[in-house]
Amino acid sequence: MSRIWTIALAGALALSACVETGPSDETDPTDSTDDTDVNYPVVEDAIDYRDLSNHPGCSTAGLTYTPVSLQGYNCAAKEYVGTEDTSKPIVILIHGNSDTPSSWEAYDSGGACPAGATEGDDMLAEELVAAGYRVIAVDMRFDLVDDPAGNNETENAAKNMDHGWGTPIAQSAIKAVLDEYPDRDVSIIGFSFGVTVARDSVRRLALNDEVDIFPRIKDMILLAGANHGVSSGPLCGVNPTMRGQVTCEMGDRAAYTPTDFMKPLNGTNGVWETPCGDGETAWERPICGGNAVDYTTIVMEDLPGGEQQDLFVSEASSYLEGADNQTIGLNDFDESNYFYCGLFKNHYGAARSDAALSIILNRLAD
Repeated sequence: MSRIWTIALAGALALSACVETGPSDETDPTDSTDDTDVNYPVVEDAIDYRDLSNHPGCSTAGLTYTPVSLQGYNCAAKEYVGTEDTSKPIVILIHGNSDTPSSWEAYDSGGACPAGATEGDDMLAEELVAAGYRVIAVDMRFDLVDDPAGNNETENAAKNMDHGWGTPIAQSAIKAVLDEYPDRDVSIIGFSFGVTVARDSVRRLALNDEVDIFPRIKDMILLAGANHGVSSGPLCGVNPTMRGQVTCEMGDRAAYTPTDFMKPLNGTNGVWETPCGDGETAWERPICGGNAVDYTTIVMEDLPGGEQQDLFVSEASSYLEGADNQTIGLNDFDESNYFYCGLFKNHYGAARSDAALSIILNRLAD
C-alpha cells in the first residue's frame, strides 16, 4: 500500500491555464480604467474543466456530515463555526489530492495506527473555530472519481483528481461564499493539490467570470504547493487518467519547465505569482481595488544538501515571487497518524504540525 499511495499522491498537487504574454488585439473586458486603448495580455484556459451541471464530483450524496448550505452552490463543503467574530474574514479551506476536509481536523485512529504523538489533538479547523472564525472546507469528492480504477500504472486506483475536476468545485464554492456574505472578506488556505486549485480558482473567477474578488481577499496561505513542479514519477504521458494528467499540469519538480497550465498562474519570471500582492494589478489589470493581498507559503525545509525531505515538493517548487515564503523544520512532521497512519507525515507537516499551525494562525491574525 505504501508504494501505491506514494505514487498516487505524487499526482496530488496541480494547476491549469495557458497564456500569451503579448498584447491582445482587443481591450480586455476586465479593464476598469477609462483608457480604451489599453490592451492586456490574453490569459486563456489550457485544460478542459468539468461542467458543474453534470460533474460527478459535485454531489452531496453519501456524506458523513451535513453539508453547508450556500445559495447557488450544489457541491459538497463542510462548515465549522462556534462563537463567531464577524469582524474576521471567513476562512475557505481547500484540501489536497485523494483526500477530504478531514485533513484539517483532529484525527483519532481508534487504535488502528501506532500511537501518534498528537493523535486526537486539535488541528486547523478546531483552532480556527476557537479563534472566532467561520470556516468552510471545500470537499472535492475524490471518492466519486470516475476514472477506471483497476491499477495505478495505466488507470487510477488511487482516485487522483486533476484541475479540470477540482477547480470548478472550489471556484464555485469561493463565489458562493462571497455572494452569501457580501460584507465579509475571505482568507483562502490550500494544501498540496489544493494550492494550485486555489490559485487557479481565483484566476478564473477574476478573469473568466469577472468577479470582483481581489478587493475581498485578505490572505492566500498556500501549504506545500507544487507551484514549480512536483515529484510525480513517470505518469505524465503514460497514464491517460486524471492520475497522469495532474502531473502533466504541474510539471516535473526535478527538471521544471513551465507547463501550459502553470504559465498563466506564474507568468514570466514569476511576475503573476501573487496577483494583487501590490494592491494594484493582477495579470497587469487594475482589478485590486487598492487591496494588497497577503501571500504566505509554507513548506518543509530542504535537507542540508539541497534534497527535499517532503516527498512531493521542495522549497523551490513551493516558492512564490512576492510571497512571504516560510519553512518549517525537518522534524516538524504531522505526528497525528493522519492519512494511512502517517504515510506522508513529512508532506502533511506543512498543514498539521505545531510549527505550521502557529504560522497560519499568526498570519490570519495580522
